[in-house]
Amino acid sequence: MSENIQLKRVVLEVIGSCNYTCKMCPQTNPGRGSEWKRKMSLNQFEEILSQIVPKYGHPQINLEGSGEPTLAKDLYKYVELVKKYDCKAYIYTNGANLHGSYMKQLIDSGIDFIRVSVIGYNPIIYYEWMNCHNFSSVLNNVIRMQDYIQQSGSETEVSSYHLITDNRRVDQEIQEYQNNFINRAQTKAYIWKMHNWSGNYATGINSRSGDKRVSCGRPFSPELTVRAGGNSGQTGAVTPCCQTLGPPNESKSVLGHFSEQSFEEIFWGKKYNELRKAHEEKRFDDIEYCKNCDFLYDNPEVLVWTNDKEAKTYHMLGTDFSLRDNIIASC
Repeated sequence: MSENIQLKRVVLEVIGSCNYTCKMCPQTNPGRGSEWKRKMSLNQFEEILSQIVPKYGHPQINLEGSGEPTLAKDLYKYVELVKKYDCKAYIYTNGANLHGSYMKQLIDSGIDFIRVSVIGYNPIIYYEWMNCHNFSSVLNNVIRMQDYIQQSGSETEVSSYHLITDNRRVDQEIQEYQNNFINRAQTKAYIWKMHNWSGNYATGINSRSGDKRVSCGRPFSPELTVRAGGNSGQTGAVTPCCQTLGPPNESKSVLGHFSEQSFEEIFWGKKYNELRKAHEEKRFDDIEYCKNCDFLYDNPEVLVWTNDKEAKTYHMLGTDFSLRDNIIASC
């Protein structure tokens, strides 16, 4: 992979813990170890940014990783650092804490994009999947955010993310999401089929499958995934993607730690290059954290509905690169 790369997206996790216990998420079952639930210090956050920007571009910075970013009371300070480095700041959140002065402070910090995850198309199904009675309060939070954005003249964009909970009822669930949340919150919304978190879950009726496995394209893409925590007391662990969440695969997938190594040592290091080589040669079974991942199956129907005319499968929100292009270029 060329050392002239210009990164387009960096997932830089501010905090690794979560205030929800969603049944489809490895944060809940088997649960993330304490070494992965740390909060990244502002100093380390800026140190990582300074290694990347501007030498390797001005990538979009996602601050959520796989933890809930709003558990950081000073999240706005991290956003301000991202803006200091002239990058866009994104968060993916459950939205429960986005109200009152916290919400206003975050928007005032200049955050570009907030995506709220709503798994369950009504309060009953939401509780079944997200294990809390927050459907109505999160809906109200989003509505108030939209109002504050308009009143303040902010350019922050709010979207919502939904998952089909039963693949036998796709059309009905789309309609329910539209009626109960999307139309009421006036969000740009995305409804996807579930995935199995790097093989952690056998999702039964919700599983993705196929006859042929191909590289997901992640090892070759212009992006980077950094966790707040890491193995053996280290921090800033780099993993191939956000799918290797929780045991057993998160620890096994670590390609390096920013607490011990530089960006160059990690991104062009032995472990990362071994991963790329295995994907080039389609030796997926040689990679314990990849071999059972359903992202290896080419399934363009996983995005089942969106009102975003520019949305495409194999594209990360806010970016202009396709994971499929990187497969073609590298394999």
